[in-house]
Amino acid sequence: MNSKSRILAGVVAMALFGLSPHPARAGSPPAAADTPLVRSGPDVDAIRAIGAEWQALYSAGRYDEIPDLYTEDTMVMPRGRPRIQGREEMRRAIGGLAAGRRVSIEVTEREAFVAGDYGWFVGDFRVTYSSEHTGAAPVTEDGRSLILFRRDVDGHWRIHRDMDSPAPAPAPAVPQPRAAVQEPSATPVPRRDATAAAASLMWNPDSRTIVTECDRLTASRYDRTRLAPPRARQDIDVRAAIAACEADLVRYPDDPRLHFQLARVYGYAGDAAKTLHHRQAAAAAGNHNAIFLLGYLAWNAATDDPARCAAAGEMKLAADRGNYSAQITYASFFLEQRFAPCADRASVADVSGFLAAARPAVDGFFETRLADHLIAQLNARRAADDR
Repeated sequence: MNSKSRILAGVVAMALFGLSPHPARAGSPPAAADTPLVRSGPDVDAIRAIGAEWQALYSAGRYDEIPDLYTEDTMVMPRGRPRIQGREEMRRAIGGLAAGRRVSIEVTEREAFVAGDYGWFVGDFRVTYSSEHTGAAPVTEDGRSLILFRRDVDGHWRIHRDMDSPAPAPAPAVPQPRAAVQEPSATPVPRRDATAAAASLMWNPDSRTIVTECDRLTASRYDRTRLAPPRARQDIDVRAAIAACEADLVRYPDDPRLHFQLARVYGYAGDAAKTLHHRQAAAAAGNHNAIFLLGYLAWNAATDDPARCAAAGEMKLAADRGNYSAQITYASFFLEQRFAPCADRASVADVSGFLAAARPAVDGFFETRLADHLIAQLNARRAADDR
């Protein structure tokens, strides 16, 4: 990989996430030790938005504007390459970078916070380079990034320091990231493949806290991690919601929640292929709402014990990841002995943990009654087992 590719590998990882608070002065030192850390809120969201802006510029081919997201005295330290000192040097380094190439990036946030005028981001990334013309096989690299953000005197947050290093490739089950815009395949990826990938990925629902138009138009009451008030089916303008969600997915490629919400509205539109595509994409990225729904639908369609047990495993994975619907449903099926043929079923202690986690999230009289009934049934079973 040439030097410009390595520069992008370092640059692109930090462009997706960020942090935020008070006007900083160029050259001022990082925040004092007693400055409180801020891990959420509008400032953190504002810095994460730098990533969306970077992607919009890149998608539009406006490469010469990307360095404007960095401080004038920025320093970028790509692995195995000389450091880049200053915005203008970066402008020269990045020029012509993407000619004839496509770049796809997947980032996992590990830590993001702000202290005073500085913000930090730590994460893992996978970047894939592919040629638009030669047909050469894509090249993928995995890495880790440490990024320092600074709020400049004009009040804008910019990337101030960036350093990345190589990382071991994840387990083979993790899928390669797709390009930022991609139509569903005529032959969707099998659901089992999506769920196998999800088992290797842990989605952090707080990885995006900026509320999009898609969130506002399509949030589901069954998504306990939703970012906006829920919309009932009759309150959704399906065509407007699809347009908004597709546009937001360009801004936030491979966002698991956006894929899940797109699956919902394409289902309302009667487009089965796109519904399945986006549901699988959400599950493959670790979205526990989609993992549960795929497992539940597979359970209902299963005609033999191996298929039912595979579906039960998907519901259990979603419950383990904190999905409310999965926790309640798995507990109900468990108490009804539906998982008896399955060797990999949860234990009584596991199911007790599912219900304990789900109980604070109940919504309304009947959900409360159901949760309390299941807890009482499970306690009775535990007492009988102890006798």
